[in-house]
Amino acid sequence: MRKKLFAGFMCAAMIMGTLAGTTTVMAADKDGNGKIEVTLWHGLTDEEVDLVKSYVDEFNAQSEKAEVTMVYTPRDEMIKQLTIGNIAGDMADMVLLDNPFNAEFAASGVLEDLTDLYDNWDENQFLEGPLSSATYEDHIYGIPYACNDLALFYNEDMLKEAGVEVPTTWDELKDVAAALTKDGKYGFALCGAKDEEGAFQILPFINAAGGDINSLGDTGSIEAVQLIGDMIEAGSVSKEIMNWSQADVEKQFVAENCAMMINGVWQVDIIRKDNPDLNWNVSYIPIPENGENATELGGENLCVTKGADTEACWEFITWLCGKEISPKFCKEMSRFSARSDVDNEKWFSDDEITLFFANYMKDTHARVHPRWSECSSALQTAFQKVYSGEASAADAMAEAAKEVEKINEEE
Repeated sequence: MRKKLFAGFMCAAMIMGTLAGTTTVMAADKDGNGKIEVTLWHGLTDEEVDLVKSYVDEFNAQSEKAEVTMVYTPRDEMIKQLTIGNIAGDMADMVLLDNPFNAEFAASGVLEDLTDLYDNWDENQFLEGPLSSATYEDHIYGIPYACNDLALFYNEDMLKEAGVEVPTTWDELKDVAAALTKDGKYGFALCGAKDEEGAFQILPFINAAGGDINSLGDTGSIEAVQLIGDMIEAGSVSKEIMNWSQADVEKQFVAENCAMMINGVWQVDIIRKDNPDLNWNVSYIPIPENGENATELGGENLCVTKGADTEACWEFITWLCGKEISPKFCKEMSRFSARSDVDNEKWFSDDEITLFFANYMKDTHARVHPRWSECSSALQTAFQKVYSGEASAADAMAEAAKEVEKINEEE
């Protein structure tokens, strides 16, 4: 018997305790139909939840063993709830977890090891990047559920007017951004905020130079952050990026206040709605000379918590993430399946821009560290110092590298 977490006013009379705004109640292991009830914490938006619930309902209707109940848990509270719930013993059976935090909670003992189940699953064909996000110390603690990635967005009319081509290298990016900067409009933008969105957007540049969170002091990582700092100093990138979210950057792009930006596939439909007449396209994120294409992996993993009925949870996970349901579900979610056996041409041939993002998934890098939040914070502090002109990239990144090294020594 496990304690289950439910939210809502209907549960008020059964209150036993409160956990970050979610009510804890006792729930039977089996529902009225004799099926095992498993709860799923999620932080889905209003636009997403109805679609996901339709698939959960479809699963429940065909399953003879498991009954999945969705419980809304705000994304900002998810980490707190998992931490407190682990201590108190009050936890959902499954969580829809932002992939950078998968390893973190695997390391802390919150999640079930799914390695044996995965190895014996005959549909265990997944892309390396997404699967690595669910892996800790060579064991699998989640299954990639729905993914997204980043790319370079560019205004075709503004590039044509300036007589420049889409940049493919860092040097070209600097030159093209400078050529596009005039009349109060900037050549390039990305999210530079001191949060996970800011880290998410600089990491493809670090990855393309051969770096990662454990090598922030390496030459490539330093040069990646210096690249953005140099463009801010040159005036082709606004210093305001330090305060802009990814959504803010999109608004600047559709208003034609910047000619190029780094952003994610989720912005495609938003751009089309915000400015239907905008002439734009996407391309690979520029890389250094001799670098390799790199983009960052976003999305969530489906994880099972310690003590849950793993078999019942696994039935749902393999159904939703299997080769029959996953590509259809992810397309409806405007996301991508993490499966390596998905025919992108089949699913996205009606939209060349989305197809580009789908094919770019093979170059994704996952954010993986057992103490990701702390490591990311060190990186965020470093790039903000560079963007503001407070410190050189060499000094700021060396300091961040020392912080990560200290964290690693404590592991």
